[in-house]
Amino acid sequence: MKPDLVISTMNWGTNGKNFSIDQSADLIKECYNENLLKFDLVNISGDYSVENLFGNALQKTGINRDNIKISTKCGILYHQSGVNNKIKTYNTSKKNIITTVDNTLQNLKTNYIDVLFIQGQDYLINLEELGTTFTELKLSGKVKYFGVSNFSTFAFDALNKKIPLITNQIEFSLIKPLALFNETLLQLGYLNKKTQIYSPLGNYFSNKTNSNQKLNEALAIMAKKYDASISQILLAWTLKPPYKITPILGSTNIERIKLQSKAFNIKLSHEDWYKLLKLSTEKTF
Repeated sequence: MKPDLVISTMNWGTNGKNFSIDQSADLIKECYNENLLKFDLVNISGDYSVENLFGNALQKTGINRDNIKISTKCGILYHQSGVNNKIKTYNTSKKNIITTVDNTLQNLKTNYIDVLFIQGQDYLINLEELGTTFTELKLSGKVKYFGVSNFSTFAFDALNKKIPLITNQIEFSLIKPLALFNETLLQLGYLNKKTQIYSPLGNYFSNKTNSNQKLNEALAIMAKKYDASISQILLAWTLKPPYKITPILGSTNIERIKLQSKAFNIKLSHEDWYKLLKLSTEKTF
């Protein structure tokens, strides 16, 4: 099965690996050579620097812009890089979205964004104004498609009625499977929308003292059964629901990314999938 993956640039900036332009260009080329053509950015990443880093790196690769897909996010303001905010705020006003998109296009050195996401649910959102803003951006050619991140099912439906959204980018993993229980996954499947998931491995490997011994043992057994690594089993688990799920991988190591992509060929049985869910959540089904 051909892996449908998105490569996150979250860890490329100053709050992560602090990549140089050359290092970023090398990773873009490595992904491109593996036919991994989708890249996920956030305008605030790396103190508002990652979009510019990516734009310079892509230029350095010589790869045709039209051969890759670039998504980025807006809607959050921090008190950084001259942004006049004393606290983190959400802002989905037309003025802020248009200004952000224009800055993003300049940083990326491109004339269009493939997918623009609203990052997080702005509780002061004006759906009518945002729908009009999106329409204007689409008609101008600056943005091809629109999505949201971490929207409730009702908020997604409300904005989707103003202008078609292609996805709700959500957190989903065996460790954090809330999207199963709050019907976010079901809604996107029902609407035949794509579902982009971030942190698909959860915090399993960052928690060195994982106390769920039964889950640890089950994952080890299944890794042996399916001739896979535990991380591949974790990713395969997220791919089991019958929806258009696209994982976003945060790794900056191409070999690790290639290994993870093999999870698309692992078909967990229904029983194994439910066993892991039960051990993770302690729910009885």
